[in-house]
Amino acid sequence: MCFSETASFAVATACAFAGALAVFKSPSLNHLPLAAVPLVFAVQQASEGLVWRTLDQVVGLPAPGWPATLFVFIATVVWPVFVPLSVLLAQEDGPRKRIIAALTATGCLVSLVFVVRLVNADVTASVAGASIQYTSQIKPGVSLPLWLLSEAQGGADWILVPYAVATIGALACSALPALRLFAGLVAAVLVVLLAADQDTLVSVWCFFAASGSLLLIPAILSASSGFRKEPAESAPGSRRLPADSRGP
Repeated sequence: MCFSETASFAVATACAFAGALAVFKSPSLNHLPLAAVPLVFAVQQASEGLVWRTLDQVVGLPAPGWPATLFVFIATVVWPVFVPLSVLLAQEDGPRKRIIAALTATGCLVSLVFVVRLVNADVTASVAGASIQYTSQIKPGVSLPLWLLSEAQGGADWILVPYAVATIGALACSALPALRLFAGLVAAVLVVLLAADQDTLVSVWCFFAASGSLLLIPAILSASSGFRKEPAESAPGSRRLPADSRGP
């Protein structure tokens, strides 16, 4: 598949409309972060569209600038926290929520590592095959522990493991079937990319994840439908009794 400025902007537009619908249909404040996931993907894909435009102007050279930094910031700092946290807030109390809470804490640590890297590095983007490779060059004079150093934004980076555990794991633990399906698709794409092209993993993985985030729409609509049914079930004359008034 050939990726391009047009493809990135097309996915950004689809995610923007889907996210707006999801936010509008969100049944509660707790579901708003989950509903907003496509909107964040829209911003990220739009930033990559701008990266493509910059690369077209500097053919054969790496492209620095805020669009590349914004893309990498969302990919490495925002998603490890925002994905598990949005699932956590939408999840009802129980064993699943406790597991997702632990995964959210893991995501926070992953994000912290990436914050340290980004603050001390300059992000550039370059064309690699039919996609984009992002690279973080540590700034001159900066001294970081060896385990924090990684110029590659791809599959060779050790932090990809806790990153995947936090994000995919949280989605997989959700009680919403659409989120578990989303987790399966994102995991499958990751496995294929690790075997095929690790250099452009961040760009391609985020592209397909953004496309797959449209699966959140049925999840939000389903949750919204469930919220609308509850008042009817407890309305006067209904045979169903409130949970606290039922017998043992």
